[in-house]
Amino acid sequence: MLHPWKILSTEVKGDYRVFRVLEVLGENPRSGLGYKFSILEGANWVNIIPFTKEGELILVRQYRMGSKGVTTEIPGGGVSPGEGVLQAASRELREESGYEAGQLRYLATVNPNPALFRNTCGTVLALDCTKVGEIEPDPGEDLEVVLMDRAEVREAIRNGEVNHALVLAAFLWLDLIREEDEELPPGLFGTRDLREV
Repeated sequence: MLHPWKILSTEVKGDYRVFRVLEVLGENPRSGLGYKFSILEGANWVNIIPFTKEGELILVRQYRMGSKGVTTEIPGGGVSPGEGVLQAASRELREESGYEAGQLRYLATVNPNPALFRNTCGTVLALDCTKVGEIEPDPGEDLEVVLMDRAEVREAIRNGEVNHALVLAAFLWLDLIREEDEELPPGLFGTRDLREV
């Protein structure tokens, strides 16, 4: 049986705009030996799976400096201090796409990388979205809104255009929850074996 590690010390090694770098010394309960971990600590995130009233998915294309290329993703971003995940989802959807949701529904929370990150990423379903204005990108963003039907999104996943791990996890959660809730719109994959995708 595994046991939690004892934290012997935590030191802030760097404090940056979106995260802090921590050096955490932990004691291995199996061996009693200490081991240093580098941990990133930052705000929680939210991803939004937005559907228009016509059933199209609202995606955004943007340049990502980390991967040095343009990605196609669902809207998302950081949860601000004092903000709930649904509030953050509504704000990020409006800022990144110019759309507002008629209904928001929390689906799930995932750990982006539990070996390295302390934050989580919530997934929110946004239904009956309508265009209410222009996008309001942050200074570090250059966005383009793209509408796709489910077949186009599946093809974008197959061909690697949509390859962000947290976006793929969000789509999986939509399909898993859709199997249990007939009131939700059809997922991307339905009940088909994911090996067929």
